[in-house]
Amino acid sequence: GLDMDHTLVRYNTEKFELLTFKEILKKLVKSKKYPASIQRLSFDFNDAIRGLVIDKVRGNLIKLGTYGRVKKVIHGNHHLTHEEIEAIYQDLVIDLKDDHFVAVDTTFSISYAVSYARLVALKDAKKININNYSEIADDIAHALNISHMDDSLKKVVRNNLSKYIIQDPEVVVYLERMKKAGKQLFLITNSDYSYTKALLDYTISPYLPKNSHWSKLFDLIIVNSNKPAFFTARQSFLKIDPKNGLLSNMTGELKKGIYQGGSAKVLEKDFNLKGPEILYLGDHIYGDILTLKRSCNWRTALIIEEMADEVERFSSAKEYLGRIDELMREKIDIENSLNILLENKVKIKKKGEAQGVDSLFKLLKEVDNEVGQLIKKYNSYFNESWGEVMRSGIEKSRFAAQVEKYACIYMSKLSDLGEYSSRHYFRPHRILMPHEL
Repeated sequence: GLDMDHTLVRYNTEKFELLTFKEILKKLVKSKKYPASIQRLSFDFNDAIRGLVIDKVRGNLIKLGTYGRVKKVIHGNHHLTHEEIEAIYQDLVIDLKDDHFVAVDTTFSISYAVSYARLVALKDAKKININNYSEIADDIAHALNISHMDDSLKKVVRNNLSKYIIQDPEVVVYLERMKKAGKQLFLITNSDYSYTKALLDYTISPYLPKNSHWSKLFDLIIVNSNKPAFFTARQSFLKIDPKNGLLSNMTGELKKGIYQGGSAKVLEKDFNLKGPEILYLGDHIYGDILTLKRSCNWRTALIIEEMADEVERFSSAKEYLGRIDELMREKIDIENSLNILLENKVKIKKKGEAQGVDSLFKLLKEVDNEVGQLIKKYNSYFNESWGEVMRSGIEKSRFAAQVEKYACIYMSKLSDLGEYSSRHYFRPHRILMPHEL
């Protein structure tokens, strides 16, 4: 099973999010009466990363560690210090079920996060008259939803496919290989039929044999699926005539064809499939992966397009990690020696022993300084404000923890699966506990 946007079809994400950012501001001016001057705000794609959380009450963008504790914070244009973070959050564990917080779960949300930070800065500078930070977040969410629903974004993409959409012939090679191997292929997308057709005509059909069509690759095509409700609710299917896009009621069992709406349970029943027999690939940790895993028990694969760049940067920077590990082992040895001396400090009578303590403290300081410099060099390879997508210091980020918990596998793009045989079985690595190390 395949999602379309950012999964089967790859976007030029930075250009698309700039388009979305501009559309958000335009709609805020038109429907929410924000001053026209906000349309001059600048957009920097690197000002946010996937996995951040918006604190609507305090006006902050925050990065969380594995257990939901706040690790980094930006308020408007201001990077908060460790002391400022401690004063505000005081080791608070962030619960994303709380409506005061909004997760930046996909690259579709980068424009949301950046526009929020820009408008928070304007509110603080008293350049926009908005009651509170929550109102800004809600207004942006409204503008973003309307932009995706009213065709203002999709129309621009359809008219400029080469600018916003990436053609990847390896995707077609992979899909054809899966079909030859006897796999059933399902396309399940929230996009409407006309938009789906436009994108697949551009990305799939050019790489198929003459007189072939992208619809022949799929046993089932479901548009306007309304995920995550597709996985949790009993929605009706409507059949789509591919010649004109007209809808008709579906009667009987689900068969090969193009549909709108529907539900995962009916798909399983009519195609005689069990949850673990299906692998579904999507880019949204909540809408495609978490909800699906909890409700249907399908196998899950998450597309994280940033991973290709992040792996490359990690490969360039990992030499620093090796040296950091060496120094940390040295630090542990020094601390152990120091602890022995300090535990016996009452007995220290000789001058030499006191000097030994001073010498060890000096060594510790030197090691800490070198480690600090190496960490700065390592971090310089990643996002200047937020660091790695999958890490928050020595911890995994909250986003990485969700990936680990709910995604059976993950990759940067669909065609990465082409590196493996159609019969390949993905096995988990043995995860060691501290007592096994």
